Amino acid sequence: MSVGQRPRQWETILPDGRRASLLLRANAINLLLDGEQPSFTFDLLGRLHGAFYQGRNYRRSLDNRVLAKWTASQDGQPQRQRGWLARQEARALVQQVHDLAAQLTSTMAGAPGAVQEAAARLARWDWAALEEDRARFQRIYSPVGILPPDQYLALVLQATHGCSHNACTFCTFYQDIPFRIKTPDQFRQHLAAVVDFFGPAIAMRRSIFLADANALVAPMPRLLALLRVLEEGGRQVEKGEGSRQVDKEGGGEGAETHRSSFILHRSSLPLFAFIDAFHVERKSVADWQELRARGLARVYIGMESGHDPLLRWLNKPGDAAAVLDAVTTLKAAGLQASVILLLGAGGQRYAEGHVTDSIALLNAMPLVRGDLIYFSDFVAQANAPYTRLAEAAGIDALPAAALRAQEAAIRAGYAPHDRQQPPQFARYDIEDFVY
Repeated sequence: MSVGQRPRQWETILPDGRRASLLLRANAINLLLDGEQPSFTFDLLGRLHGAFYQGRNYRRSLDNRVLAKWTASQDGQPQRQRGWLARQEARALVQQVHDLAAQLTSTMAGAPGAVQEAAARLARWDWAALEEDRARFQRIYSPVGILPPDQYLALVLQATHGCSHNACTFCTFYQDIPFRIKTPDQFRQHLAAVVDFFGPAIAMRRSIFLADANALVAPMPRLLALLRVLEEGGRQVEKGEGSRQVDKEGGGEGAETHRSSFILHRSSLPLFAFIDAFHVERKSVADWQELRARGLARVYIGMESGHDPLLRWLNKPGDAAAVLDAVTTLKAAGLQASVILLLGAGGQRYAEGHVTDSIALLNAMPLVRGDLIYFSDFVAQANAPYTRLAEAAGIDALPAAALRAQEAAIRAGYAPHDRQQPPQFARYDIEDFVY
């Protein structure tokens, strides 16, 4: 164990003979067995966040579902696999982790107080407690549809619900959620509930994502009013308000007082959000500069394609020219931009135009270092109009090899605006999303 006011590591032998290491980090708690495997990660309240166990990686969502990932041999080649655990499987995994935590607490005699407290937090979260926590989470949030991969550890704050367009043929993320913008009072209540729910576990969150799909379409006066709510929340805690004792829902009676909402101040965490290209021009460059001054760092646009016929078939708002104007406006305001390209959309019928026009559109954009170009494989969503329309049009899904060929062709044809400071390419797999 390291020596100091807050021990970083405590090693012990469990009753079953295995060696365990409990690590207390600034933003998480880690439990390692027999060196480094298995390993478990918990937030600072003790809720299971992720695990590597019996050769598989697991990630638990805040609504208490568990996504498993593993590698299996297929045709002699290692293939990445994944799938959501059935409810009973997820419960069994949680029970195994809870049993480990119970063993750990039985060895805590003589451990420093902070270590004992951390172990007790882990042991508190059995399946029933996590199910109660799931219900609490769902009272605070409407379903969190999707985030960009670099924002999976963001603190989501729902300034809006749903999507203002909500008519793209391939998307069902917000199908049954009417679009609405919260009032400042509603957002203030939501913020307070979010801070209370996460408590010290906010430390795991690296940014703020202003949700849902199109939060930045809010008219400028209304948007500024919502951002002022964030600023007020930070100032209140800086003045000493907003502190509370961690209770049995938040991590255990007698735990240390925490002030979690101070990190909501715009000087502490950057702000990110989606917007569709059609709505960017409804705010001036000066408006976007003001939003940048208030903490906005990067804006994400579902470009999908540079091919106008495909965009029309997908029922996207706006066209390639609108996407270019949107990115140009955001860059003129000093903001980072991310565009998301949908590989395989429209099948073979649109493939040539999709690749050619997407390269041309990307090459026209003033993207530089700090900006992102995401490649997202098209995934048919159940109940999306795309499936019916594609069948009627005789459009089949492209095989994986064709998707990789599209990506390779676009990468090869891309000429960065500044060769010394090119944007970053990255993959965007929507089936990896867990919140």
